[in-house]
Amino acid sequence: MKKVFLFLVAFFGLETAVWSHEFFVMTDNKTPKSGDKVPLYVLSTHYFTVGEELEGLKYNKVWTRQGGRRTELTLKENPDRVWYETEFTLQGDGLVIVEGNRIGEYTTRFTDGTSFAGTPADARKTNPNKTIARATFLEKFSKTYINPSPRDTAFSTPLGYTLEIIPLDNPGNLKKGSNARFRVLYKGQPLSGGEVFAVYDYYDYKTMNAYEQKGITDRNGEITFKISNPGIWILRIRDSRNSAVPDVGLENVDSIIVFTVPQ
Repeated sequence: MKKVFLFLVAFFGLETAVWSHEFFVMTDNKTPKSGDKVPLYVLSTHYFTVGEELEGLKYNKVWTRQGGRRTELTLKENPDRVWYETEFTLQGDGLVIVEGNRIGEYTTRFTDGTSFAGTPADARKTNPNKTIARATFLEKFSKTYINPSPRDTAFSTPLGYTLEIIPLDNPGNLKKGSNARFRVLYKGQPLSGGEVFAVYDYYDYKTMNAYEQKGITDRNGEITFKISNPGIWILRIRDSRNSAVPDVGLENVDSIIVFTVPQ
């Protein structure tokens, strides 16, 4: 697996001062067959194949969607690889969408450099003698398309995330040279002006802060990327906006979509 996904070491070093640890749900079985056990790996990291942090299990949720059924999976800690892992059985030959959610959390930071996992109101109750410097909110979503069928139509169905990237072209039909269209939704509505990053496996993976393409969504929330190579592709976006919660500065939501373009 490490060799397969090494390309993202460069990509996710990008803007680390702004981007938190990334939340991914990934597999190294890109072309499973019906009845196969498909392994999944859940990482919190700036580097796609190197686990950096084991956040509390209660914050990490993973589901599969196949045949119209959504099933939550049980995660198991792998302390040696610093990630969580699980597996599912592929049923039939249709599309499976693996959903991941790093549950949203407020982080309140004090002027002494310490922090509290919770809202400023809760932080004051727990630490009445400390002064709050700032507070933020962060939630992360990951969506991986496995075994996409050229005949499938479920690929473009929104799943209801706060921030979501929707393929407008079936991943099962993409190939090198394709123009792949996507729409970004924020709370179900098209998000214009969103900066989206795209990269494929093995793209300049030895250079920090490298990515192949980036662009801005149009007024319909749409963006197009050229599929310049076969392999695993990933798109990533963050939305940051002022919070309505007292004493909270920004509410940040990250969203990632992953699909494979065949050789």
